[in-house]
Amino acid sequence: MQQQPLSAFRINQEGYAAGLPVRIAFTGEGPLCLKDSGGQVLRRLTPDTAPVDPASGDRVSLVDFGPLPQGTYTLEGAGESRSFTVSRQPWRAVANALIKGLYFQRCGCALCAAHVGPYVHPPCHTAPAVDWLDRTASRRVKGGWHDAGDYGKYVGPGAVAAAHLMYAWLLFPEGCSDDLNIPETGSGVPDILSEAWYELDWLLQMQRSDGAFHHKLTKVLFAPFIMPQEDRETEYLMPTSHCATAAASACLALAARVYRPFDSVFAERALAAARRGWDWLQAHPDFVPFRNPEGVRTGWYGERTDTDDRFWAACELYAATGEAGFREEAEALYARGQNLTRFGWADVGGLGALCCLFGIGEEGGGDILYTRLREDFIRQSEALLPLCQASGYGTALPPDGYVWGSILPILSNAMAMILHARLTGRREMLEAALLQWHYALGLNALDTCFITGFGERPVLHPHHRPSGADGIAAPVPGLISGGPNQRFPYPATRERLAPDTPPARCFLDETPSADTNEIAIYWNSPAVFVAACFNRLQDEKTDEQGG
Repeated sequence: MQQQPLSAFRINQEGYAAGLPVRIAFTGEGPLCLKDSGGQVLRRLTPDTAPVDPASGDRVSLVDFGPLPQGTYTLEGAGESRSFTVSRQPWRAVANALIKGLYFQRCGCALCAAHVGPYVHPPCHTAPAVDWLDRTASRRVKGGWHDAGDYGKYVGPGAVAAAHLMYAWLLFPEGCSDDLNIPETGSGVPDILSEAWYELDWLLQMQRSDGAFHHKLTKVLFAPFIMPQEDRETEYLMPTSHCATAAASACLALAARVYRPFDSVFAERALAAARRGWDWLQAHPDFVPFRNPEGVRTGWYGERTDTDDRFWAACELYAATGEAGFREEAEALYARGQNLTRFGWADVGGLGALCCLFGIGEEGGGDILYTRLREDFIRQSEALLPLCQASGYGTALPPDGYVWGSILPILSNAMAMILHARLTGRREMLEAALLQWHYALGLNALDTCFITGFGERPVLHPHHRPSGADGIAAPVPGLISGGPNQRFPYPATRERLAPDTPPARCFLDETPSADTNEIAIYWNSPAVFVAACFNRLQDEKTDEQGG
């Protein structure tokens, strides 16, 4: 399906929430007006001549209409019009789809029509996995999520994605607790936690007997564009790593807290695994970076340090146990310096901060892990607001920040601003975070909704093997694209784009373009966190106003 030319009006294509401000971007010249469904002019204005936005090359004005009553509205200007809606729950379906997008990534089980409609397939990757370092040893490692557009499964990224879901539920349960029509629906456990459990159970199987965690479970090479059940090459348990062990230990300690009210046996199993992982880390204090073994070409996910991963693990183990030893370790690691506002797979200091501020709290954290850390977090996250203010679209990313998976730093920054607002009550921080959600749903230089199955101009051809191999025209729904990437594009992408293409436009909605249009579980998961926040918030606002 060929998309229409870009509109001069960039909007959240899924609509706006009653009680929250309506903001749109206008790239045209001259006056514009806002009309209600009856054609009455509500606002008429002429934006000042806007400076050129360095990331997009557009002259763009952000227009704030403030909260609007529920209804349908039309924007007119620059010789065109565009409509949008304001409603009570405009993003509920999107949030649910983002969570269920992870269900579509499940490995080792059949996806049945009752749960996925036409996107069915039989069980996949059911053969035993071979230990890379001991080819005589093999065992069945079942479950987990396919990591991204490929069929690999990676411990660090999986741990972070599961943690995002668990914290979304802990902080904003009203925004992410709907039934999702997955096999576990109706079990008494919120579906978001049932979905996270599927990954957590796989993480537990990735632990070696000595407590270390294998870095990943993949083939030697990425599979071609085939359905998952057709990918029958040997899977290998790749060597262990410090970062995988620390991230898995952190995530499982968090799971012990989250799942204790629902399944105390699983919670204790998770905590015991986290302790074993921590013991291995203590016995191996010298960081060794993971390297792909010779001949292996699947995702590397290498890191330069494990200090942030150990910090997160110490925080979560302290939160789960209350033991002074973990507190002392967390304080020592914090003193070494942590970036407290990042929530991606490669830098998890923000997850450690989240644990301290909203899990451990003031009484448990004391002067260091709460008072001082809170001040540090507020100071570090304060720097995000000028990023938004310098962007023509209000995007929390500098022009040189459009990397592979640029949606991750944008959503990670949204998470940091949400937490800042939760700590301080600063409205401008929350509204800046809301702009990042609008970005994901269409308020961007590409006039594109980056979530499959949603918006007027959705991503149609993600780099995602099932979507490319299932013979169905529409891609699997509920998957978020990585988005523009100027810093690390493929040579083929450079050839397809003009040499002077601005960073925010370095995007191809084409299946081969993994560098701009892949999907990943750890991009869906921060989107779930952000969506859950604003689902909850808009409900509160409309309740206050009698909506």
